[in-house]
Amino acid sequence: MQNPEIVIPRPEYPRPLLVRDAWLNLNGRWGFQMDPQNMGMVQGWFESGLPQPTQVVVPYAVESAASEIHDSTPADVLWYEREFVSPAEWDERVMLRVGACDHWTRVFINGQEVGQHRGGYAPFGFDIDHALTDGINRITLRVEDSLSWTQPRGKQAGTTRWPIDYDSVTGIWQTIWLEPLPMVCIESTAFEYKVASAELMYTVGFSAQVDGLLEVAISDHGIVIASASAKTNARSETRLRFVIEHPQLWSPDMPHLYDVSLKLTNHQANDIDTVESYVGLREISTADGALRLNEQPLYLRGVLDQGYFPEGWYTALTDDDIRRDVELTLAMGFNCARKHQKAEDPRSLYWADKLGLLVWAEMPSGRIFSTELVEALTSEWIDLVKRDRGHPSVMAWVPFNESWGVWHQAVRPVQRAFVDGVVGLTKALDSSRCVVGNDGWEFSSGDLWTLHLYFENRDIATRLDELITDPSKSVTDEYGGHKRAGALPAAAAEGLPILLTECGGIGFGRYSDSDFSYGDIPQSEEALEQHIRKITDMIDTAGSLQGFVWTQLTDIQQEINGLLYFDRTPKLPLASINALMTAIGSKRDRSGRLNQGS
Repeated sequence: MQNPEIVIPRPEYPRPLLVRDAWLNLNGRWGFQMDPQNMGMVQGWFESGLPQPTQVVVPYAVESAASEIHDSTPADVLWYEREFVSPAEWDERVMLRVGACDHWTRVFINGQEVGQHRGGYAPFGFDIDHALTDGINRITLRVEDSLSWTQPRGKQAGTTRWPIDYDSVTGIWQTIWLEPLPMVCIESTAFEYKVASAELMYTVGFSAQVDGLLEVAISDHGIVIASASAKTNARSETRLRFVIEHPQLWSPDMPHLYDVSLKLTNHQANDIDTVESYVGLREISTADGALRLNEQPLYLRGVLDQGYFPEGWYTALTDDDIRRDVELTLAMGFNCARKHQKAEDPRSLYWADKLGLLVWAEMPSGRIFSTELVEALTSEWIDLVKRDRGHPSVMAWVPFNESWGVWHQAVRPVQRAFVDGVVGLTKALDSSRCVVGNDGWEFSSGDLWTLHLYFENRDIATRLDELITDPSKSVTDEYGGHKRAGALPAAAAEGLPILLTECGGIGFGRYSDSDFSYGDIPQSEEALEQHIRKITDMIDTAGSLQGFVWTQLTDIQQEINGLLYFDRTPKLPLASINALMTAIGSKRDRSGRLNQGS
C-alpha cells in the first residue's frame, strides 16, 4: 500500500507475527513542537494545529540524530502532527497502531481525542474510523515523559545518572501505521510445544469476544502439513491442538520456521479477518539442575545486548542494521542475547527467530518502589508478554534486574510480594518458558538461579561453590547501599539451573576519566584477548554453571566494555572472539555437567 516514490524510514512491515496486506506506513516527516510550559492543551493545539512547528523524522526518538531534533534534554511535553488520506478502498474500521512511544501518549484525529496510553515500550492502538473525514485528515500526538524513576525507564538517565545510564528516549521510537480491520480481529498468537508427544498447542487472541470460527493452517515450503478449526464460542481467545508428523524442530543450529495462515470468521458481523504468521517448534525446560532445549542439554553462551544504535539510539536506522546485530552475535559464538533493560523492536525478535538466536526478554526497570511503579510495570509487562510469546527465539522472561525498584525486598515483604506476584502472573500468561524473577542476586522465585559476578580477583568457581553451599552469602561487596545475597530466606534455589548472567565487562578502546568498565583496562589487543581468556577459563571450569552472559555486545556512550565498538567494528577478530566463547562449556556431557575426565 506504500507509494514507492516516497522514501519512508523503516518501511518494512513492523509486526512480523501478524502480517496483513493492507496497511499505511505513517513514518517520515512530521510537524513537531516542544511544549516546555505545557500550554498546548489549554491553547487547543490538537484543534488549531501546532503554532510554530519544526520537523521531526519518525520513528526516531527526539534525542537521536536520525530524528533531526537531536536534543538530549528535550521538554517534558512534545507534540507531533501530520496529515494523511485514508485509502478510499478501505471500507472497514480503521485502526491506528503505534509500535512504541515513550511515555504518556494522547492521540487526536481532526481535533477529537481517540485514546491515551501510558508506557514507553508496549504497542498500542486505537479505533479512529469514527473521527475520520473524506479526504485529508490530521493526526496529532501529545507525548509527555518525565525523568522520574517511579516509571519503568530502563537505562535512560533520570533524576540521577549512574555510570551505566545513557541519554534518555522520548517520543515515538517504533513504526506508526494504519490498517483496516473487521469489527473483531486477530490480535496475538502464542504456542507451547512438547517434543515427547509432538504436540503443538496454538493460542490465538482476538480484539474482543466473538462468536465465530477460527481456522488455522500450518505450511512448510508452501505445502499445508496440518490444519484445524474451532468455534470461538463468544470468547476472546481460542486454543487449537496440532500433532505434526516428522517435525523439524527449531534450534540455534537449525532455526526452522513453519508458515501459519489464520482466518477468523465473525458470524455476528458476517466479516472475516485473515493474517499470516509463523511458528517454530521448540521446547524450553529444566530438569535435574540443567537447562534444556528440545529435551537436550543447553549450555547458554549469551551476550548482554543493550539495544542502542548509532544515530537512531533506541531505533535501528534500517532493518538490515537489526539483522547485522543478530549475525554479529552469532558470528562471535553466542547462542543467546540477553536484551537488557529494553523491550526490543519486534523486528529484532523476527531476525532472532529466522537466524537462530535465543533471546531473554527483559522488562525495563524503575528504581523507586511506589504504587505507580507497581501499576505501570505490571500493566506494560502483561502487554509485552502477550506481544512476544509467539516468538520461538524468546526462551526466558525477566521482569526484574538486580533488585532495581525493589531495593529492599530482603526486608520489606511488600516488595518481595511484588516480585513473586509478577513471576506468578508471567507464568499464568505463558508456562512454556523460563521465568527469571530477579536477575543477578536476591533470588526469590523463578525457574533459574542467575548471578552477576564481574571481578576476577577471586576464582569464579570458588565463589559459585560458596553460594551453592550458602545462598545467603553476598554476591557483591555492596550494591545500592547493601550487600546482596545470592538468594533470599526460604527461596527455593536449590536444584535449579545456575547461570552467570553478567560477567566480563572488560573496557578497551578509549582512555579518559569518564569511561566506564569493570576492572582494569587492557592497553593492547593482545592484553585484551588475554584478559578475556582469563575470565572465560574460569567460567569453563565452573562445573555447576549451565551458561553465562558476557557484558556486553557494544560500547555505548561512556561504557567501553563492548566486544564491538558502537559502530559495530570488532575489537578483536570475530574468529578470535568465537574461539574464546565457544570453548566455554564444550566439555559438558549429555547431562549438561562438566566432564572432569576431559
